[in-house]
Amino acid sequence: MSYNVELLDQWTDTTRFKGAEDAYFSDVWGFEYGEEKYAALGSTEGTHIFKLDNKQLIEIDFKEGKFSSPQVQHRDFKTYKNYLYGVCDEGSSSLQIFDLSTLPDSIHKVYDSNQYFQICHNIFIDTNKAKLYACGPDNQGMKVFNIQNPTQPQLIYDYTQNYVHDCYVTNDTAFLNCGFDGLTIYNFENIPIQQLGLLDFYAGQGYNHSGWLTKDRKKYVFIDETKGKKVKICNSESLIDVEVSSLYGTKDYENKVPHNVQIFNQFAFISYYNEGLRIVDIKTDKPEEVAFYDTFHQSTNYKLNGAWGVFVFEKEELILISDRQNGLFLFHFPIQLYRNLQNSPTTTNTPFIDENSKLIYKSEDTNPLTFSIYNVNGQHVYLKENLKDWINIPLSLSSGAYVYLIQNYFGDVVTQGKFIKAN
Repeated sequence: MSYNVELLDQWTDTTRFKGAEDAYFSDVWGFEYGEEKYAALGSTEGTHIFKLDNKQLIEIDFKEGKFSSPQVQHRDFKTYKNYLYGVCDEGSSSLQIFDLSTLPDSIHKVYDSNQYFQICHNIFIDTNKAKLYACGPDNQGMKVFNIQNPTQPQLIYDYTQNYVHDCYVTNDTAFLNCGFDGLTIYNFENIPIQQLGLLDFYAGQGYNHSGWLTKDRKKYVFIDETKGKKVKICNSESLIDVEVSSLYGTKDYENKVPHNVQIFNQFAFISYYNEGLRIVDIKTDKPEEVAFYDTFHQSTNYKLNGAWGVFVFEKEELILISDRQNGLFLFHFPIQLYRNLQNSPTTTNTPFIDENSKLIYKSEDTNPLTFSIYNVNGQHVYLKENLKDWINIPLSLSSGAYVYLIQNYFGDVVTQGKFIKAN
């Protein structure tokens, strides 16, 4: 099942070690190097590197983990400068660092050490401060590293107050997801660190798993990885008094479990385990699901199968989803189109378009315009660049309802609307 999301490509490899529940894969992280886009995907055996080439997923390299086994359930990745950092949460593992400078052909391992920990559940990098946060190292609290020298991490703080499952950090402000201990917010600029906020009791509380902060820092969304618990949307302008302002769950939320989230513009992109990818508009106090794609179609009673990781390339409107059983998915969702339509919807003066109709737009801008058409499922079905002041609606379109978008030379939306193509 899907709605308003276009599947561009899917990759899988069932020759790897098969774990419990027929799971092969775990988390995904996207990154850019040069002018190209890439993805790192974790499997039971190691790290898979993909290039996003013409809306396709092309595997270009694989690096074996220090621990490679059907027991591996989770690998996690982040990037800093031209380096990829990876950890694993099982076995005799390590922190691995890969040099990306030889892309697009391959990557090279330049660090592989268990000096500071063997297993680690998640990592997050505060790129502004060159600090790596290792969550749950050897099932303990959290370790903070200076990575100004990217290949020689230096331990600068050992957080032992409680176990940290995951975190989101920006400019030394850290939102720590501490499982059943809830959410804690700290400032890590100086030692001793300063506690800013605490949310250890809230409605619908479960296992506080992961979260993401909006760019304007006004909203923070977090996941309770517990059956029947909804996604929490918080007002975060006051870090001292963070509170849950609204909730989101799928129609079958009481029998399902959410997992990870990223936020861009007003949309939360959620990997919702057996429910797949879910995209939710969070700009109001009543979150609204605007798109979804169910990546997991197998029959199961286990609630933690399916969509595990999510990563969004906002500018390109591309979404990566890692599915534990089914591999890596690449989607398109028209982020800018939906944002503008919801904020200022318009329609053409001639809503019914036939083969003789033209869409006319007069602009004082001497630069060329770009004209796009999307169907009601969010698929990009037509593109016309170097538009001047009018366009024929293409005859090849099937009859039905469509949305159009006109952008200027800089990519800004100058107008948008809806029309119906007649038979």
